[in-house]
Amino acid sequence: SPLQRRRDMPATRIEAISHGELERVSGGYSQALFSAMQQAVNMGLTINSTTTGEHAPNSMHYKGRGFDAIGTPGQMQSFYNWAAANTHPHELIHKNQFLKDGHPHAPIGGHDGHVHFSI
Repeated sequence: SPLQRRRDMPATRIEAISHGELERVSGGYSQALFSAMQQAVNMGLTINSTTTGEHAPNSMHYKGRGFDAIGTPGQMQSFYNWAAANTHPHELIHKNQFLKDGHPHAPIGGHDGHVHFSI
C-alpha cells in the first residue's frame, strides 16, 4: 500500500514543539493573500511570481506576502479594479496605477505586463 513505509526508508520520529516555538513558526500564504490569488485565477489571470523572480531588495515577494499576476490587458485591469475596491493591499500596482496602503502614489515603472499585489 502507498501508505506503508518503504522498507529502504528509515522510520522517522516526529516530536512536538513547545508552545513558544510554535508561536514563531511561519510559512504559507495569509488567507487574505491566498484569497486574492484565487480571485485573480478566477478572473482568468495566471500567478507567475510569488517568492521567486527578480524584485526590489525589500520586496514583499521575498517575505511571502506578494504575487504578480499576468493575463490580457482587460483581465489585469479588471483584477486591479476588483482588488482596489474589495481588498486592503499593502501595494497594488499595474501600469501607471499605484495604491500603497489605500492611498494613490506616483506610478513606478516595470508593471505594464502584470499586476503586483502584496499584503
